[in-house]
Amino acid sequence: MADKADWSDANTSHFIDICKGEIKAGNRPLGFFNRTGWKNVISKHEEKTGQKLTKKQLKNKWDNMIKEYTWFIELKNSATGLGWNEAKQTVECSKEWWDEHLARCNNPEKGIKCNHVRFRKQGPKHLDDLHILFDKIHISGASASCPGDIFSDESSGDDVSEVKKLKTLMM
Repeated sequence: MADKADWSDANTSHFIDICKGEIKAGNRPLGFFNRTGWKNVISKHEEKTGQKLTKKQLKNKWDNMIKEYTWFIELKNSATGLGWNEAKQTVECSKEWWDEHLARCNNPEKGIKCNHVRFRKQGPKHLDDLHILFDKIHISGASASCPGDIFSDESSGDDVSEVKKLKTLMM
C-alpha cells in the first residue's frame, strides 16, 4: 500500500533532483519519462525520503509542477516591458498593472479565477530547477509544430514545386 504523499520542501527538492538525474541519464526522450525513468524515480524517491509512493502519486506531483510552471511562464510572457525582481523570482508590476491584468484574466461568469495571482508576491519555488525540468516541454500556446515541420527561418521557397490542378472528368 502506498503512503500518503508528503510534499515538504525537502521532499520536493529530492523529487526534483531525482527527475533532473533521470533527464540527464536520457530517460525522458520525448518529454515524458520512459519506463526505466519512472522505475528509477519511484525507487530513488523511496530510498531518499522513506516514502513508498506510486507512479500515479509522483506523476500527479510532476503534473502539478508543470502546470504551475506553465502559469508562471504565461504571466512572465504577458508582462513584457515590466521589471524583474531577482530576489522574489517574479515580475515586478504596479498595482494598476495587476488590477488591469486580473480584470482581463478572471472570468467570474464562468467561475474562472486567474492562476497568475499566486505569483503576485513570489515566483514558484525552485524556479531554476523548473526551467531545467520543463523549459523545452511545457505548453504555452505561443507556437505549435508537427513532426517533420520545417521552421520558417530554415525554409525557403527554392525546394517547393508548384502543384498543377487536374480537372477530373465525370462520366
